Amino acid sequence: MPEDIRLAKGEDLDALEDIVNNHIGSDETHVTAGDKQNWNGKADVAMLETEGYLKKKVVGVLPSMSVEFGFSDGVSKFNAINRCTVSVAEESDGNKYQKIVTGSNAANMYAFAYLDFSKYTANAKELIIEFDTKINTDRWYIGLSDLAQRPGESSRGSYDSTGVVFTQGTKDGKYYYINSDLTWKDNFFNCWVHSRIEVNYESKTVSYCITNNNESAKLSGEIDFYDKSASKVTGLEIYSYVNSVEMGIDNISITSKSGNESDDERTVYILTEDGDIAEYIYIDGKPICIGRSDIFNTIKDLLEITDKGVLTMESTVVVAILSLVGTLGGSIIAGIVSNNKTLYRIEQLERKVEKHNSVVERVAIAENTLKSQQHQIDELKGDM
Repeated sequence: MPEDIRLAKGEDLDALEDIVNNHIGSDETHVTAGDKQNWNGKADVAMLETEGYLKKKVVGVLPSMSVEFGFSDGVSKFNAINRCTVSVAEESDGNKYQKIVTGSNAANMYAFAYLDFSKYTANAKELIIEFDTKINTDRWYIGLSDLAQRPGESSRGSYDSTGVVFTQGTKDGKYYYINSDLTWKDNFFNCWVHSRIEVNYESKTVSYCITNNNESAKLSGEIDFYDKSASKVTGLEIYSYVNSVEMGIDNISITSKSGNESDDERTVYILTEDGDIAEYIYIDGKPICIGRSDIFNTIKDLLEITDKGVLTMESTVVVAILSLVGTLGGSIIAGIVSNNKTLYRIEQLERKVEKHNSVVERVAIAENTLKSQQHQIDELKGDM
């Protein structure tokens, strides 16, 4: 393969990244000729496969999926189902979050809103869910549940736990509760509280860690599913039965693990997705889609044309075409996927260097400004 289109090995990019980080740490802004000489390894696709730097694996589902819900775009992610409204509010520092306000008649029944993330947890065996909430000393249940069963027979202060895996909040306006357990904690109100919840479907247990905004208070432990018959979590729900009160929620992230295998940054995972063939790699533990093909639809269209008599082909010809498509597909995926991952990592390095160079420029400007000001001070001293 010609030298100019060979691909960098994974270890070479690691070495280059170390070089960039070392220069940033030592306030250097350029990669030296010696550095370039040290980064001399290049490999073609065959070497990437045989040496394990980039492997291909066909899977039914990805080892893990991650999604984040933020509100900087000003768009609400929650659905207001009963006697409440949802909107995006902004704090004095510019941070935007999801605000939920109960109706003036919520106490007659209940207020209920939810975020549906079922598409990201369909094949999960474990879940890690994190979010920030801010509630006052009102009445709030913040739950992880199977939304298909919610809110059950709940009404006013009677909270039906059917389909609920875990809840946190307050039902008396004085103390914080985990499921139905009173914690005697009263310092989780009127401030942002961070929650990290780990759900294990096999053991039907939840591990939790909840801290207030300055970590002066902490709740942690392991607890059984609130509803032991619950089998899945499809959303995050908010329940209250107090009129005209509000709460906030922000920085929601969900990671689902299928449990089949661990994600590997040296592996390209190939699977069918929405009728397409999709290729994913993992960067910093998160799946990144680097390629997608609608080859199934192409073949389907070709066969339909043949069936309609628009195009006539012997069965052996069709088989030959499909074989050719499969062979070409494998080669193309190997090349494109390898190249895409290399380009992705190089792009991250370029951004890191650009960010560092920007800092250096600003420091230089600041130094010149200080020198000018010092010069003016010296002149004033001379005049005095």
